[in-house]
Amino acid sequence: MCLDNIYIDNMIYENDVAKTILENTSEGIAIADHEGSVLWVNKAFSQITGYSIHEVYGKNPRILKSNKHNRNFYKEMWDRIKEKGYWEGEIWNRRKGGEVYPEWLLIKAIKDKNNEINKYVSLFKDLSKKYRNKKDLKYKTYYDALTGLPNRYLLKDRLDLLMAHAKRNNEKLAIVFLDIDRFKRINDTLGYNVGDKLLQVFSSRLKNIFGEDVPIARQGGDEFVLIFEDVKGPKEVINYIESIFKELRHPFKLKDYEIYVTISVGISIYPSDGDEIDNILRSAEVAMYRVKENGRNNYELYEATMSHEITEQLKIENYMIKALEKKEFTLHYQPQVNSITNQVVGAEALIRWYHDEMGYIGPMKFIPLAEETGFILPLGYWILEQAIKDAKEFEKDAQDGFTMAVNISAVQLRDETFVSRVKELLRKYDLSPKSLELEITETHIMTGPELVLRILEELKEMGVRIAIDDFGTGYSSLSYFKDFPIDKLKIDQSFIRDIIKDKNSQGIVLSIIDMTKRLGLISLAEGVESIKELDYLRNHGCECIQGYFTGRPISKEDFIQKIKECDKRR
Repeated sequence: MCLDNIYIDNMIYENDVAKTILENTSEGIAIADHEGSVLWVNKAFSQITGYSIHEVYGKNPRILKSNKHNRNFYKEMWDRIKEKGYWEGEIWNRRKGGEVYPEWLLIKAIKDKNNEINKYVSLFKDLSKKYRNKKDLKYKTYYDALTGLPNRYLLKDRLDLLMAHAKRNNEKLAIVFLDIDRFKRINDTLGYNVGDKLLQVFSSRLKNIFGEDVPIARQGGDEFVLIFEDVKGPKEVINYIESIFKELRHPFKLKDYEIYVTISVGISIYPSDGDEIDNILRSAEVAMYRVKENGRNNYELYEATMSHEITEQLKIENYMIKALEKKEFTLHYQPQVNSITNQVVGAEALIRWYHDEMGYIGPMKFIPLAEETGFILPLGYWILEQAIKDAKEFEKDAQDGFTMAVNISAVQLRDETFVSRVKELLRKYDLSPKSLELEITETHIMTGPELVLRILEELKEMGVRIAIDDFGTGYSSLSYFKDFPIDKLKIDQSFIRDIIKDKNSQGIVLSIIDMTKRLGLISLAEGVESIKELDYLRNHGCECIQGYFTGRPISKEDFIQKIKECDKRR
């Protein structure tokens, strides 16, 4: 489209031939005065928009506004018209009947003899038919098919424009990287259909909070990116983030499920945290991962020191996968002691990893990564087999009833072969099922109670013992425990730590001990580190103790020696 050689203002009023051409062209044409009020439109304008000349005369063309573009879009448009004298591009407008449609629009400023703008001429073509033909390809290229949000490609395009605008105007942008906590667990336990529906409703909630003025994109999986323009400082961004957390207090009601969702949020500021697209996105993502490390369900502003930590995480992830092949993992065993007799009645298998380059790597650094990457499945089965194998050796010197406790991940519980593999390993090493105790957390139960119940019942039929780890820290209903085939409750160390002086901790611990007795279960206190804590727990009926006071995690060889020493004191 070109208007350079068409003197429309003269043609319309002075040239009947030109006026006839303009009246009958297939492109819509509108002429407005220097204030933007419509003076004249042709037939094609009325056919495309549905508005007659009488309905638009004297009005501003914003009556066609679709609300698909934010304020910045229009600001960029008029800035270019003032600077270059014209603007050309694709825009979405709204017909009189309410239908939103795409058009290719050219707006040109017409100047008088004094070089002052006295009219604006717009020429546009309805792209609906052409767009329908290209819509699928373009949509798949730039939009997420599940949520309808822009994808990472369109996100980068928009971010590029917004960064350029911010640079010209000396403004700041806030890039918010948002991840749904434990989303994989929802997919694995409730199914991908529920997970997909959650993403759709979650996306709708974000759009309802911020409207069209805040660009929102689905980065991939359960990750989303939001861009806030012209922010004055971190406090303003945090206010936006807190509005999301407030909205997430309400559960998602999906089919037969009511799901509460938490998020981890990382924030970076342009240009201080990066002056290129990939860098600024990476900074926000790094901050988000820091939130994950610190317990999730929070937000964090990017700091330069975080990049080093993320690099270390990537190294750990790469080394971890090879560590099984290189036999770098070992198991240590922490004694579980009878509070009355002080005899070792069991052991908890705890994994240890020593890497040649990085040295000792603590479980809290690599276990969460193993869960996120799926590596926890082969690692978990290696732990299970090694623990069962060592338990058979411990039996030679241990007292009757000795049990080997092994932590089981939620991923293993969802593995269809889990029960059969446990059975095969017990057979392979000739270990009695009653000598194996599998520990699961309350959270594991709540992610899929029906599935977990079925698996635990199968294990119980085999004779395997079941313990609930970190009891009291989850959000499970006590009604579940009367139905589950549980043998032992392990009281979380967070309650033991202050048990001597804190009345609330005492009340919780005593309630758990009392409940275990009434249900015919065994109680075990974790994290016992002093004689005062041991005496208090013993005097109030806690049957078993585990912690540094009764024994730190030690190697297989040292554990065998400890059992023998206990045997001599019997």
